[in-house]
Amino acid sequence: MQAFATTTKETSLRIGDGYTGPETISTTAWVAAAVVLSVGLALTAAAAIWQQQSARAEARSQQERQVERLQADVVKRLTLPVYGLKGARGAMAALGGRLDRAAFDAYVESRDLAAEFPGVRGFGFIEPVARRDLNAFIASRQREGSTGFQVHGSGADDPLYVVTQVSPFSRNFAAWGIDSGAHPVRRQAIEQAIDSGEAALSAPVRLVQDPLKGPGFLLFVPAYEQGLAPGSAAERRSALVGLFYAPLVASDLLRGVAEPAAQLLDLKLSARMPDGSLQPLLAVQSGRVMPLEEAAAFTLADASTVDERHFSVAGREFQLTTALTPSAAVRLLGLSGMALEAGGALLSLLLAVTVYLLAVGRSRAEQLARNMTADLRRLAMVASHTTNAVFITGTDRRITWVNEGFTRLTGFTSQEALGRLPSELLHSERTNADTVHGMREAMAVGLGCKGELLNRRKDGEDYWVDVEIQPLRDDAGTLTGFMLIESDITARKALQAQADEARESLQDLYDNAPCAYYSLDAEGRFLQINAVGLAWFGCTAAEAIGRLKSTDFLSPEGQAAFAEAFPRFKAEGHIAGLEFDVVGRHGQTRRVSLSATAVHGPNGEFLRSRSAMFDISETHRIRQQLHQLTLDQEAMLQSDLVGMLKLRERRIVWRNAAVERIFGYAEGELLGAAARQLYVDDTAYETLGALAYPQLRAGGRFRSQLQMRRKDGSLIWIDLSGVDLPGATHERAGESLWMMVDITQSKAHEARMERAALHDALTGLPNRLLLADRLRQAIAAALRNGHVFSLAYLDLNGFKQVNDTHGHDAGDEVLKTVAARLQAGLRGSDTVARLGGDEFVVLLTPQQAPPEAEPVLNRLLDALAQPITLSTGATVAVGSSLGLAHYPADGRTPDTLMRHADEAMFANKRAARGLRGRA
Repeated sequence: MQAFATTTKETSLRIGDGYTGPETISTTAWVAAAVVLSVGLALTAAAAIWQQQSARAEARSQQERQVERLQADVVKRLTLPVYGLKGARGAMAALGGRLDRAAFDAYVESRDLAAEFPGVRGFGFIEPVARRDLNAFIASRQREGSTGFQVHGSGADDPLYVVTQVSPFSRNFAAWGIDSGAHPVRRQAIEQAIDSGEAALSAPVRLVQDPLKGPGFLLFVPAYEQGLAPGSAAERRSALVGLFYAPLVASDLLRGVAEPAAQLLDLKLSARMPDGSLQPLLAVQSGRVMPLEEAAAFTLADASTVDERHFSVAGREFQLTTALTPSAAVRLLGLSGMALEAGGALLSLLLAVTVYLLAVGRSRAEQLARNMTADLRRLAMVASHTTNAVFITGTDRRITWVNEGFTRLTGFTSQEALGRLPSELLHSERTNADTVHGMREAMAVGLGCKGELLNRRKDGEDYWVDVEIQPLRDDAGTLTGFMLIESDITARKALQAQADEARESLQDLYDNAPCAYYSLDAEGRFLQINAVGLAWFGCTAAEAIGRLKSTDFLSPEGQAAFAEAFPRFKAEGHIAGLEFDVVGRHGQTRRVSLSATAVHGPNGEFLRSRSAMFDISETHRIRQQLHQLTLDQEAMLQSDLVGMLKLRERRIVWRNAAVERIFGYAEGELLGAAARQLYVDDTAYETLGALAYPQLRAGGRFRSQLQMRRKDGSLIWIDLSGVDLPGATHERAGESLWMMVDITQSKAHEARMERAALHDALTGLPNRLLLADRLRQAIAAALRNGHVFSLAYLDLNGFKQVNDTHGHDAGDEVLKTVAARLQAGLRGSDTVARLGGDEFVVLLTPQQAPPEAEPVLNRLLDALAQPITLSTGATVAVGSSLGLAHYPADGRTPDTLMRHADEAMFANKRAARGLRGRA
């Protein structure tokens, strides 16, 4: 080229977009082009043969590259879910071998299934269950909260392999509780995974999660005790905890996989069935994806460019058959044969033009090289100054280059990092081993991957990174190493943890609020419900949401109330205080109060309710008791026997009918009247107030019996009791309640009984009991006052002759006359009593000296000696013998004084003399 540059001229020709000014073009370029054209024409025959062979080789090379890319893409899509399942296995190991539903759901929700694992409908967990333990296993799951859990679709083999966890639940609920081991194809893959300890892919099956019922796969990853697979197959079966699995829908998994090759290749992808047959999964003809029912008959065996490959993924064999499409064959091979000879001249011409362009394009190539160098310099600057850590490793995963961001993030310099494994520098004891293992497996097969890791800096501080690994290949497609890009997400993780904690706190408040929270759609079905509501209804969220209505748990009365109120609620947007009974599936009935507001759309349409249901069972029970108590009290208050008054400042503010009956007032006549008009006089009114109200205000009760006045002025005896009314408002301060019972008749009867008990029935004089009481009172008064008193014992003389001569009636007349004469001759402070028969006792008190009694007694004896005219007209006369005792000279006790007086009377009677010696 330097020879061609000896003679140049300027031209205005611009070549490409990189033109920077006039270029010099060698005149000898034309000569070189002519020489090339001549040689090309001479070699046309040889070139035809060479071109044919090259075209076939190029077509074959393109076909092989597309097939390899297609195979690698299929393998990648089938392999990626393994990392997700192993991540779940790692989460189980981190939680001590137990992954409950909440933790499992949280793990699945943390993964972007659609982006990370195309074709995966979700993740699940399978547990082995011995047939003899099946009932106990179901009961255990139901006790743990899965009340609707049941095993279905079970086969005859033992053990059963039961799906106990599925997530997302809404897309996989049909698989919950199914016995995956009942289907031979599924069971073969399950046992393969258990015995090998590795992931196993089932033969194509129909998935219950796929509404289109197309072919799909089940990918199984076994989980063992302590998280490690034992050595032998028998040990693995013994240590098995369960299997994580993922349902893969073939149509979703393979969607778009053939698009890059569709314009070049016709292809057919099939999977090997257990019986050796092939199940078609994907067929493409001339760029059109064929329906599976057509793919079964589609064959490429007769194509001249057919290529058949077999490869295995997770123990499952696949066959990929390809051939060039007719249009691609024409495009790639059409120049062979006769067409090549016809085009030889054109090819020679093109080569001459090419030589010419190469000659004149040297300056442009140099400029492009300079531009590329500048671009590389800029890219290097970006890599060096980015905040992310970027480092490159060889195929042995040892670091060969790091950027400045790596040093800033990890603290390790490039000298410290080069030649080291990333795990040697950055590993923390808290790093998830399963995530690291999954990344290493992807790198081992030359695939890229993404994930989140907890690393440790040089200073010992742990930090979170989002790491992306991309394989590096040379122009020949050979793997040369990997590029790792790490972004610091420690702050995001901390915020996420705070958000998760806040969400869990809010969820805890929501689920454990002292009421049931839920939402209903326009048909009354549950859209959302908290744990309290589920406990009241006795069902699970999966059973209730979208399936059950609130009326399914109401009594007939509640259903009628709800049917009347719900349309009005949707129209008005709110409701409060609606009461009805809720009957749970467990049979428990509770009274509830419902309050709700409605959520409407932009056009006013009803979207859902915000409902709060409060348990008022105890309040309802108390309210019913209070109502019954009110009825009972009303019955008591209207009693006709007991009068009741409510007083405020001693004025009547309420009364019952019995009060008006007792006091003789008309209905309503006493309302507002002063209580004074019921008392005998002012003294009685004021005395009772002074005694009662201090006691009432102190919290006590007051009771008394007193005479009160009726409307007609007559007096009646009332048993009166009162109590203060506590807790009254300011307007009702000073209120008291009084109960009154008319005891007039009982008082009269009591007086008659008392008189009969203490008085002589014939003469009306005090008897022996009353005499003894008065004698004790006389002794007590004498002791207090220093007085004396006298006691005289009298016995009638001649009384027996009156009875014998005139009869007992005449004797009674005599006794009555004697009693009257004795009472007439005594002072008001003295007492005369009949002891029985013709014996009388006279108590003379008080006295200053014993001689004071003699004048009184002599008058009595004189009076008794007077003749007595009987009712028959006969006249009789009786005398009296008298014995006298003085206090304290003759005794200090009643018995001593009575005995002394009695002895003195008998002594006088024998001596036939009275007090003055008279008979």
